[in-house]
Amino acid sequence: MTTQFCPNCGAKLAPKNRFCPSCGAAVARTATRPRKKQRPRKKTRRNYRDKRIIAVWTLVAGMILLLIAAVVAFSEQNKPPAALTELQDYHDAEGVPYPDVPRITVTEAKVLYDAGAAIFVDVRSQGEYETAHVANAWSLPMADLEARYQELPKNATIITYCT
Repeated sequence: MTTQFCPNCGAKLAPKNRFCPSCGAAVARTATRPRKKQRPRKKTRRNYRDKRIIAVWTLVAGMILLLIAAVVAFSEQNKPPAALTELQDYHDAEGVPYPDVPRITVTEAKVLYDAGAAIFVDVRSQGEYETAHVANAWSLPMADLEARYQELPKNATIITYCT
C-alpha cells in the first residue's frame, strides 16, 4: 500500500482519512478496492431475446433491399423508347431539321388550337417559356423531355414548338 500526503500542507495521511488532520484540507480518495473479475454471461432468456431481435432486424433489412431492387427493376422497364434516346440532330438537303418528323402549317395549327383539338408543348427553356408562349401551352423543355414525356396524354394530338 502506498503512503499518501496532503496536497495542501504535505502532512502524512492515514489511508482512511478524508481530511488532513493538520490543515483540514479535503483529500481525494483513491480506489483501494480491486475490481471484480467479470464472469462470462450465462445463456439467459435475454440472450435469446437479443438473438430474435437481431433476426427480425435482418429480415427487415432484407425486405428493404428487396424493395429497392424491385423499384430499380421497375424504373428500368419505364425507360423511354429507343427512338427518343437515340434521336440525333440531322437535316435534309434543304436544311430542314428532322425531316422524318411530321409537320403542319401555322394555319393548320391555328385551326386545331381554336377547336381545342391539340395540346401545344413549348420545348424551349423555362426562361423563354416565361417570356412568351402560346396560351395554355405546356412547358416541357428539351432537356427534360426524356424524363417527363410520360406526362403527356397518349391519345391526344400534340404539337411541339420552339420558336
